[in-house]
Amino acid sequence: MKVLTSGQMRDIDRAAIEDIGIPGLVLMENAGVQVTRAILARFPRVAEENVVIIAGKGNNGGDGFVVARHLFNIGCPLTVFLLAAKADVKGDAAVNLAIAEKVGIEVQAVPTIEAWKTARVEVFHASLIVDAIFGTGLEKPADGLYAAAIADINKG
Repeated sequence: MKVLTSGQMRDIDRAAIEDIGIPGLVLMENAGVQVTRAILARFPRVAEENVVIIAGKGNNGGDGFVVARHLFNIGCPLTVFLLAAKADVKGDAAVNLAIAEKVGIEVQAVPTIEAWKTARVEVFHASLIVDAIFGTGLEKPADGLYAAAIADINKG
């Protein structure tokens, strides 16, 4: 397996979209499907797990909404937290947020550290956490709400 830097991965995504013509939504769906397959390989009885998905407002969050939909479709109970207001989610991620909600997944917006302090209790009780907060676009250390969520995920 070849390990890529975030810059190399961004270049591959850009080339797939701009040069080859693969729509971003297709890339997002494929990423979510592959993460779901990896989860099922590791947790074949995932419907018995306490699953929490924590999504950011960007494309990695969109990947998380795809994972949530696929797990939900096989009967897995889950909790999905969005570390932003729903109105802050744009583009392909917004499309997958809307799809997730239309199929019946409750996505809980957690836009502040104060709201996170209540939501994080679910993280501490989770047996499986899907971190869909940041992807290749992160260029500086996380701070504020994001740093608090990441710290709690790492404790969980």
